[in-house]
Amino acid sequence: MVTPCRQGAGLTGVAAALLLGLAATGCDMTAHARLWADTALPDGAFSTQPRQWAYDGEPVTFELEADPGLADFVVFGVGGEETVVSIAKVEGRFRWTHVFRAGDRPQTFEVYAVPYLLRGKCDWVYDKKDDKWYHYPGANEKPDVPTDRERRMTITCYRVEVRMGFAARGRTPGVELTLVRADGRRSAVRQRRAPEGDAPGFLLLGPDAKGLCEVAYVPRYDEVSRAGQTTAELLVQHADGSTERIRQDLQTP
Repeated sequence: MVTPCRQGAGLTGVAAALLLGLAATGCDMTAHARLWADTALPDGAFSTQPRQWAYDGEPVTFELEADPGLADFVVFGVGGEETVVSIAKVEGRFRWTHVFRAGDRPQTFEVYAVPYLLRGKCDWVYDKKDDKWYHYPGANEKPDVPTDRERRMTITCYRVEVRMGFAARGRTPGVELTLVRADGRRSAVRQRRAPEGDAPGFLLLGPDAKGLCEVAYVPRYDEVSRAGQTTAELLVQHADGSTERIRQDLQTP
């Protein structure tokens, strides 16, 4: 029966045992790998910062850089799921992309990557039906060799919500919502008419019996700054012909 690859401390233990075995034979095969991700810096450049932030739904690209000749493939893992990447994209870096999700509260994920050398067939098997990789070493083959310890990175996935209230001057006003990123790029957000369902756009709630209104919206990952502050700008066109502008700063690390 195919069993899923063990992750975290279990995988580290296997890797350490094999590396100790190599050291005992006088074989130096340490790869000194480095794990990179592209979500910490405003321009999307890769960074080795050990803790990074990702917005809900944002695809984050990871790269494990290994010394030449010391990695035939890399095992990436997060949240109990593992993926094998066997082709180095650029300059010895093996690339993997993962989409993180969060609810109302931020969630923190441990991402790890380990470089391996083949010793026969690959010990990981991809199941198309399950769309998963499984650790399934051959009974009569030597196991693949990890050439460095796990390289780890912490990703905190989060999302923010726009909540902007105001008093209507007469009947239901017209409203326009714009999100402004730290680099000056602007995203106009459409208004959603029905509160039910998951259609894109913001909701205008009210006016209530006191004439109060509120705009509510959860931005998408491509509408907020990758690093730094995002500003929500609301233009209110009141029924009496007057206008009002409201701003709200959103902390988007």
